[in-house]
Formats: sequence, C-alpha cells, structure tokens
Amino acid sequence: MNENKYNYYLATLVGMGGFSDGFALLLASGALLTLGPYFHLSSSETGLIISAPFIGSIIGSLMFGRLSDIFGRRVIFLNVLLFFVLGSILSAIATFPLMLVASRFLVGIGIGGDIPAGGSLITEVSKKESRGKLVTMQSLLWGLGGASAVIIAIPLLTLGPASWRYILGIGSIPPLIVLFLRREIGESHLWISNKKKDKPTSFQIDNRKYLIKLIFVALALFVWTFILAIFASYTPTFLSQIEKLPHTTSLLIAGFQWIGFVMGSAFVFKYVDKIGRRPLMIYSSISIATFLFLGYMIASSNVNLFIILILSMWILGGIGYTVSTIYSNELFPTIIRSTSSGIGFATGRFGGYISTLIFPSLLLALGLPPIFLILVPLPMLIALTGIPFAPNSEGKNLEELEKEIKK
Repeated sequence: MNENKYNYYLATLVGMGGFSDGFALLLASGALLTLGPYFHLSSSETGLIISAPFIGSIIGSLMFGRLSDIFGRRVIFLNVLLFFVLGSILSAIATFPLMLVASRFLVGIGIGGDIPAGGSLITEVSKKESRGKLVTMQSLLWGLGGASAVIIAIPLLTLGPASWRYILGIGSIPPLIVLFLRREIGESHLWISNKKKDKPTSFQIDNRKYLIKLIFVALALFVWTFILAIFASYTPTFLSQIEKLPHTTSLLIAGFQWIGFVMGSAFVFKYVDKIGRRPLMIYSSISIATFLFLGYMIASSNVNLFIILILSMWILGGIGYTVSTIYSNELFPTIIRSTSSGIGFATGRFGGYISTLIFPSLLLALGLPPIFLILVPLPMLIALTGIPFAPNSEGKNLEELEKEIKK
C-alpha cells in the first residue's frame, strides 16, 4: 500500500490499544452490576477494583514510556499488550476481591505501556498536515471500544450472578488480535536516526520551556481523565441505583455516552488541523464546566435531561481529551517523546485513579448533585492555563516543535 494508506493502517493498529482500553473499561462498569452483589462488595472494595487499572496504567506508562525511548517504539508496541491479555483472563477466574484488584492492575500495566509507545510511533511517521488526524485515531478508537462493549455486555448480563466472569474475560480478545496484527510493523525511522546521531552533549533542552509544556499537558490529561473516568466506570451503577433504571437500560445509556466521545473525537479528526489545537482545548473546557454546573442543577430532578446532559459532556470530553493526547505526543523531542508522553498519560491516569477510588464513598456521603458541583472548577483551570500556555502546533513539523524547547 502507498505511504498514506500505510499510515492510516498503522494509526488504526496504534489506536486498537486504546480500543482495548475503552472496551475493558465499559466491560468493567457492566460487570460491576453483578460483581458487586456476587462478592457483597463495600464501597471501598468497589473503588479499589475499578481504580486498579488506573494505578497500573501509571506504572506501565512511566516504565514503558522510558523504555520506548531507550530501546525503540516497536519492541514495546509489539509486546506490552500481553499484560492486558493476562490480566483480563485472571479477572475472569478471580475467586476473591483482592485477586480482582491484582488482575485489573495488570490490565492497567498493559494499556499504560501501549499508549506512549504507540502514540510516539504514529506521531513520528506522520506528515505535519495529517499528524493531528492520525494521532486522533488513538482516542477515536478508545471511544469505539467503549461503545462496542455494550453489544457484548448486555446479552452476557443475562447469564446469571456470575455473568461478570464472562464480561471481564472477553476483554482479552481485542488485545490478543492486535498483538497478532502488529507483528509486521517496523520501527520509527525518526527514532532510529536520532538514536544514531545523538550524543549526550548534542541535545540540550531549555528546562523552563520543557517543564511548562509538560505541566500543561499533564494538567489537561489529569483533569479530563479525572472527570471522564467517573462516568466511564460508574454511569451504569448510578443510573440503576439512583435513577432506578433497569440494568440493561443503564448499560445501554453508558454505551451511548461512549458514542458521544467518538463524536467529539471525530470532530477533532476533521478539524484539528484546520481550527487548531488551542481554541478546541479552551472552548471544550469552558463548555464542559458549564454542563457540569447544569448537571448539579438537574441531577435529581429530571432523569431524561440528565441523560442528555451526560451524553453532551462526553462529546466535549472527546474534543478536550483528544486534543490533549495530540499535544502529549507532538510537543516533545524525539529522544524523550515517549518518556514525556508517558509522564502526561501517567498523570492523567492518576486523576482517573483518584476519582474512581473516591467516587463510591463521595456518592454515599454527598449524593450525586454535589459531586457535579465539585467538578466544575477543574475544566475551568484548563481553560485559564490554556489561554497563555496552549501552543498553536498545527502546521509545524516535529523538527520545528523540537527547536522551540532546545537551548
């Protein structure tokens, strides 16, 4: 195939790591509907199980992000999803809650290692005119993974009290297929050339400029993941327990929220290289803060409007989160790109870890509406920091972006 078609094919294989992550996240939220009663889980045990992949992602992205810069994108990209496969299988056969925590932790290691290596690889093979589109595929397929899981999880819920085993176990299938398809992918030529020519003294960065970019990216990913992880993991639970909707209806609505994310990512795919990263980041942050406040106003009064509100927030989340991931891959020099991307992703997953860990206890103590109000300042923080610090990186090749933080 020609270079353009190959790059889209590669972007799809990169994005399938994200697909596996989204697929597993929604499967877990669906599994929770029968998992909780099966083990008689407390709110703290529920938080530990749901948050375990996020803490695993932190470790995986930091460790494999660095190893990807040292040994290359390909070796990490090819093998790291084995953790995901193993963790999904162990989740399905777990006999006590702590085993579930450990197995979900392994799932997190897999996706944490895959995202920075895959994102760096597709960034480095892309032309500047299409780089935003191709990197967007990782987030776009993440949303499709969550939406696709509904088709699997709803019929499996009919299999009885232990249906959670089948739901969690089937999460091993997408990464297993992807591992097979990735075998013929080559190494990034840009990484190879930089590895050959760079000596310890030949590359120096302006630490202040580098840290500003890294902190901005990490903050954006922290906030977006903090917010989205709550709804990704717990929407079926609070719709069924608080709004008293049937399990299948709750899970179906949770699937539609992922379609909202896909719509937001698709908007970025089409317009990010035209409109630009900066305005998309700022306006999506302000908009979701507004919607969160509206959620506080109507969460307990009108279930239909509340559901529409959640779906709308996921469209905005698709825009903001996707732009953040583009930034995390393109703003940093090649020899530390995957490391920097890994730090950003780890910070984001730390946000997801905190929010999914504390949400069950907050829900029990405060109820749902106050939680929406508590979330409002977070996206406003992105908007306020984005005005001075969000760069206009579209239309620039990686060498130009690299020069911006070199001494």
